[in-house]
Amino acid sequence: MGKRVSFPTRSFGSDAPGPDPGALAEWVGAHRGRSGDLITYQLEEGLQHQLDAGVTNPCAGGRFYRDRMLDSLIGVEGTVMTGEMGCDTRALIRDTDDLNTMEKNLWIAVPSPLDLGLTDQYYHDPEEATHSLFSAYRGMMRAMRDNGIAGHVLLNEKPSGEELEALAGRNVIFFSNDQKKESLALLLEYQPVIAVRPQGIRLIGDLMDEYDVQKIILIDAGEADIRQALEVKDPDSLLCGGYCHESCGKYWRSIVENASIII
Repeated sequence: MGKRVSFPTRSFGSDAPGPDPGALAEWVGAHRGRSGDLITYQLEEGLQHQLDAGVTNPCAGGRFYRDRMLDSLIGVEGTVMTGEMGCDTRALIRDTDDLNTMEKNLWIAVPSPLDLGLTDQYYHDPEEATHSLFSAYRGMMRAMRDNGIAGHVLLNEKPSGEELEALAGRNVIFFSNDQKKESLALLLEYQPVIAVRPQGIRLIGDLMDEYDVQKIILIDAGEADIRQALEVKDPDSLLCGGYCHESCGKYWRSIVENASIII
């Protein structure tokens, strides 16, 4: 008879939960005397479901955190660069203070800088504009890490070599919606840990001769997907992960429950 193997689970964030009026009113009452806004509520609510489900490596934030990142950029009005780029990290630090009361050494998911969709009306030089944006992002992420955040997930629709070269590192992992072979290969040029949906497992197997793949994080994996991944990677190198779009309490419980098979 085989033995049951449980794989660690990792979150890459959540979409903003819809603010139920009753739950929001209760939250406001519990937070009386503390600063906070709708994004604070969304951060806490999205994280709490993961903690309740027992996710091994929870991650606050998600694509909804775009507004906070935009508001923290100096030299930006709406989504337009109108002045010298910089950052005001006070709201980000308040968020990390809040998250630290729930769990220590959290990761936080935010949109990648190019996914903010900024247009330039100041630099009039694409290279200088992106360099300034990346520099501001480094400053914002560094301030959050200095205040207790362990690392950042940068969410993007399609990976950019320019972004990866500027921002990938030990405390930053990119998670891309584009799971084509070229995009997965580009990610692996800069990071040895890759998040992949089940349809991409075979592609990762094809890329392993060319790239150092240290960890594979299977997104929304079922038992058959885990077994397929075990054909290309040892159990110690596999994790089960997810990004929640809705019904997050049920979703994260399912991720944890499905991360266990008999082999």
